[in-house]
Amino acid sequence: MWGKDLLLVAMASVCVGCGQSARLGDEPTAQTVAEPQVKSTDFAILPCKGLEETAPCAMVMAGGKRVLFGAPGGIRHTLSREDLRNMDAVMLFSLRSEGSEGLDEIRNASWRAGHEGSLLVSGPSGTGAFIGALNLAYEVSDALTFVEDRPAGGFDAALLALLPGEDEAHAIVFNTGDLQVTRIESRSSRAGYWVDYEGHRVVLEPCGANQAEEFAGDADVILNCESGWPLKTPKFVIQD
Repeated sequence: MWGKDLLLVAMASVCVGCGQSARLGDEPTAQTVAEPQVKSTDFAILPCKGLEETAPCAMVMAGGKRVLFGAPGGIRHTLSREDLRNMDAVMLFSLRSEGSEGLDEIRNASWRAGHEGSLLVSGPSGTGAFIGALNLAYEVSDALTFVEDRPAGGFDAALLALLPGEDEAHAIVFNTGDLQVTRIESRSSRAGYWVDYEGHRVVLEPCGANQAEEFAGDADVILNCESGWPLKTPKFVIQD
């Protein structure tokens, strides 16, 4: 029944997206807001501006990488085409609708923006089944989009792919050598994250979870239910 429930949630997410993005060929739109200049050597946390949702959401940029934390509904409208094309991974805080219903938006918009390769995703237990259900739900649409629009990344770039460590409560899920993301799952089936870069640590954690903060040690920035969400302004941990 768990797999069937996740399929129903994924299908509901697809239906929500259908009402807002009428055609698969529509281009993603970004908010016309002056974005801070982030260099490849910076370590920055950027807000998801323009969202009506208060669900946790932030883009972390470090070492030239882009990692999105949280996927609330309407998220694609806060992301530029460059963000979508160059996104390295998405980290879900929860599989509840308020934290994941925008994942299909990111999936489809990043593919059309020219993202190369499958988009990597991590999240709490059940994320693998959830993204599998989304990929299945869009199977026919993907084929039509590929025939009509020929996205630059190729057909396989439409797919979401699971990062390692889903079955572990504490796991390094993304590691490029300089940038490392560790997922810590709570007993409430929510996930918090440590983001480590150049000896600095950022903690991002949703409401209803506290393990990531509790065991983080000395962190430069902590974004949590009490002090961090919704993030209003950019935060630079390292800025050259």
